[in-house]
Amino acid sequence: MRRKVVLLCLTFLVFFSQSVFAFSFISDNSQKIIEDTWNAQTMNQLEDGVVAVPQTAIDNYLQSVLAEYPEFKQVKLNIHADNKIEADIDTAASGKIKVEGTITAFKQNKDMSSMTVHIDKKELLNRPVTSWLFSRMSIGMLMKLFGNPLSDNQYGVAVEAKDNNLIINFKPFIDKSSLKQVEIMGNSLVDAVNIDDITSAEGVLYLHTSINGGNMLINTIKNIL
Repeated sequence: MRRKVVLLCLTFLVFFSQSVFAFSFISDNSQKIIEDTWNAQTMNQLEDGVVAVPQTAIDNYLQSVLAEYPEFKQVKLNIHADNKIEADIDTAASGKIKVEGTITAFKQNKDMSSMTVHIDKKELLNRPVTSWLFSRMSIGMLMKLFGNPLSDNQYGVAVEAKDNNLIINFKPFIDKSSLKQVEIMGNSLVDAVNIDDITSAEGVLYLHTSINGGNMLINTIKNIL
């Protein structure tokens, strides 16, 4: 039972964090990739250094992914201020799970792509005894006892747990993306945008970005759009 709960929680967090990254990684030929990845509004936000990712966009992405996983009956995600996230997950195998966490780090550049989430609270609803044990064990301890259920996952995403911190490494996933093959001014578009930090307000995440290549790169992409 605990292994299934750990798997479901970790899987959800990977899906959630992928949805935040998803605005940058869509396949097809080079021009279509650029057109699908960015629009004029996004380019203006990138130029200003802050890209808003509304909760609705994340919800839509999550639902499209979770549709392939019948063990998730329903997922409701709430984004709060101060980088807080809250997920109510209804599963076929383990019932209802509530997870609260804080995004403590979010980095994307040519050398690394990762997000760190501190699990503030976790509980199994309507299962008081099991929930008591589950809530008092760190994610790191649960993974030591039951293994890492997301090792060798199909997305190439690596997940490491330290105490109650989950470190999600997207580098293998990003390196396989078709956007990695698109080059402008000799640089891959994957490496063109840095995500330096993340903040949140109620219902929205803000990616704080910088551009490698400056205005020349931005103007080149705008001309394509």
